Amino acid sequence: MASSPRAARLLLAAALAGVAVTCGRDEVTAPTADPTRSDLAVTAGPAAVITFSHQPPTSALDKEVWAPTAQPVVVVKDAGGVAVAGAVVTASVASGPGALQGSATATTKSNGSATFGDLGIAGTGSHKLAFSTGAATATSSTITITALPPQATSGKWDPAVSWSIVPLHMTLLPTGKILGWGKYEIGTGNMANPRLWDPSAGPPTTAIQVPAANMLFCAGQTLMADGRLMVSGGHKDDDRGLDVTNIFDPVTETWAAGLSKMAQGRWYPTVTTLADGRVVTVAGRDEASSVVLLPEIWENNHWVKLTGASLKLPYYPRQFVAPNGKLFYAGERIRARWLDVDVVTTNGRGKWTSSSGLAHLWPFNRDYGSAAMYDTGKILYMGGGGNLNWSTNDAKSSTPTATAETIDLNVTGAHWSSTDNMHFARRHLNATILPDGQVLVTGGTSAGGFNTLSGAVHAAEVWSPQTGHWTQLASNTIDRAYHSVSLLLPDATVLHGASGDANVPNSAEPYPKQANHEIFRPPYLFKGARPTITSLSKSTVTYGEKFTVTTSYAAQITQVRWIRLGSVTHAFDASQRANTLTFTRGSGLVTVTGPSNSRLAPPGYYLLFLLNRNGVPSVGKIVKVG
Repeated sequence: MASSPRAARLLLAAALAGVAVTCGRDEVTAPTADPTRSDLAVTAGPAAVITFSHQPPTSALDKEVWAPTAQPVVVVKDAGGVAVAGAVVTASVASGPGALQGSATATTKSNGSATFGDLGIAGTGSHKLAFSTGAATATSSTITITALPPQATSGKWDPAVSWSIVPLHMTLLPTGKILGWGKYEIGTGNMANPRLWDPSAGPPTTAIQVPAANMLFCAGQTLMADGRLMVSGGHKDDDRGLDVTNIFDPVTETWAAGLSKMAQGRWYPTVTTLADGRVVTVAGRDEASSVVLLPEIWENNHWVKLTGASLKLPYYPRQFVAPNGKLFYAGERIRARWLDVDVVTTNGRGKWTSSSGLAHLWPFNRDYGSAAMYDTGKILYMGGGGNLNWSTNDAKSSTPTATAETIDLNVTGAHWSSTDNMHFARRHLNATILPDGQVLVTGGTSAGGFNTLSGAVHAAEVWSPQTGHWTQLASNTIDRAYHSVSLLLPDATVLHGASGDANVPNSAEPYPKQANHEIFRPPYLFKGARPTITSLSKSTVTYGEKFTVTTSYAAQITQVRWIRLGSVTHAFDASQRANTLTFTRGSGLVTVTGPSNSRLAPPGYYLLFLLNRNGVPSVGKIVKVG
């Protein structure tokens, strides 16, 4: 006669009597039963009891995504104490005024345990959660939810940190160190030697000098595909450029010697790494202070003139590689343009083209505005203007603008569209792409003239691509306009520094020297636990390749983004750009797929971030792409 379920349970209990059973946070583990003993086969009855293997946190922030170690774990058993597998447990608010957030269900494993991965509560005060499946219910201990601090809305600025130079050129290197240089050594008329700063080793005053052969002030710079820093041109005199090439190797921490020179000197050029790893330099002024009309491209370790692409452009063109592989000149001039570096015409190699849709909506030259490619092929251009002496034939405004425009280069017939105005008109502003996809604006002046510090803007603000709105944030302390820089750091903070150091070494106004920086901590750093990255399956990723990110926060990840390491000077980061990546979640890992080709993400080094549903990012991991 077959035994009853009750008898089977008793047999199971007897079989396991005296045998050690281990319990962990997520699992209840017992020795594997002998498969030849049919008397141990047990079918669980309906869920009757829920107990807690791990309670929710006793306290948390409003809307915080609780860390994995704070997520509740419950165990479901039937009336006879047998674990129930495959039961869907639902969480809800049992008491308290708040609303449950995140994924409210979890399914039990073979041992009856159900681990939640993405819970939080929106609201404040005392709360309890209820957990239920079928007729079984349980209520948690009290969870006290406190309001977010003001910094979760405004962000926070740290006190100023001193440098031994004015670091008005700045690059985050693949080693995590920062290379910066200015014009003069403080208090002298001597050329400022570049400094290499290791943030993990101490303040910037501990940075070592890595002297270059030439004065690199007002050169162009960008990170190359292999992580070396290309520096094009340099300072012969104000408005007069050098024809030299300097490349810094972050591994050996040395400058390459004997590199090929350009056809002309360049002062205030922009340098861009193309989809195939070649580098193109555009604009600037030569040794005679003449505007350089022809771009040059670095290929096979020497420069080649693009004689078919003659065009007069202002200092430091705001330009990006587009999804079609061409170079897109976004501004500062009213009309944007495409540069094809390989096409050959009767005038020679290279060609600029434009169309009616590429004319900006703001009808003036956006001199010293800023631009950022915040996602694949999508550009935000904001601010600029205010100098009637700017050297272009475009219409000019006597005051800076607060207007901002976007363009999507992924579509046919791309054209500029208005987005909301900034809270402040700005000239000499910096735009920095944040891990959550927003664009941070810092510094600048709202007054007319070249660099009128009476109009210095201290409040930061951030633009959301989802809403098109700007949010005003906390204000820094120091005037930062001409020659200021902002740079995204791996910990998702933003370094905002420098300003001045433009004329004679010891002068005051109009260009006071700021040999320091301030760190801005965006609002997302005050919204609770941050995801963490334990490891990457690959540190070098090819296009379209899948790779895994090991993280205990996998269940909470809603977005994966990477941002190319920044290299910034003169209100423009010529290296930074971002991609939102596709991914799937697994147990303890996230599988990420890189962009399909290098036109979408030019080769080089990127900061990889994982984000939860509140937009809270992990610390970035540096990944080589290409």
